[in-house]
Amino acid sequence: MENEKILYKNETILNKDNLQNFSEFVWLQYNKFKYWATIIFSTLFLIFGIVGAIGQVIRFQRIPNTFTLVFILIFASIIIGMIKLVKGNVKIEEKNKDILCKYEFSNDYLLISTELASQKILYADLSNIQNVCNTDKYIYIMTNKKTGYIIDKSGFNNYNEQDFTKYLKDKFKNKYIDYLDNTKRKSFTIKDIVVCIIVLLIFCVMVMGYIS
Repeated sequence: MENEKILYKNETILNKDNLQNFSEFVWLQYNKFKYWATIIFSTLFLIFGIVGAIGQVIRFQRIPNTFTLVFILIFASIIIGMIKLVKGNVKIEEKNKDILCKYEFSNDYLLISTELASQKILYADLSNIQNVCNTDKYIYIMTNKKTGYIIDKSGFNNYNEQDFTKYLKDKFKNKYIDYLDNTKRKSFTIKDIVVCIIVLLIFCVMVMGYIS
């Protein structure tokens, strides 16, 4: 049948390099608003805690209380944790072995296969797919904001950037996001903005309370 015809084939080897690239993409592009908001607010609270600790030493001539020290430790840990996420501290599940993933694109579905399992994504039902992100070297099929499938463009057997981009837009429709050239999407939602505003208000209240 025509609908079962394989239009594109791809073989991608998952290794530490492309997994690290994926990690950097997830946090610096796909979730960049959340990433930088976390870094900025954690830094502000960390500074506030350090200033508070110094204030306790100067004003009361004593070691900062336990709450202040825990406060500093928590937000320092958050900053370190977010930076590590970007560095892509990932591990291959099978020791010393890269994983080969095969992708077959037809008119009706995308078949993803490894030596351990396979999954078919039907274009008629994309409920388990959050976005398909087209970057310069990779295509990321995101199942949520942190995980997804990695497709290395160099692994296609018959690839034309323009034709395949058209194919992705046609099959994934509004779930497709173009990160090529200067069309990179600002990844933030109203929920993200509301959370940032609330955290900023909390910080302002804490600062005003400390000053007064």
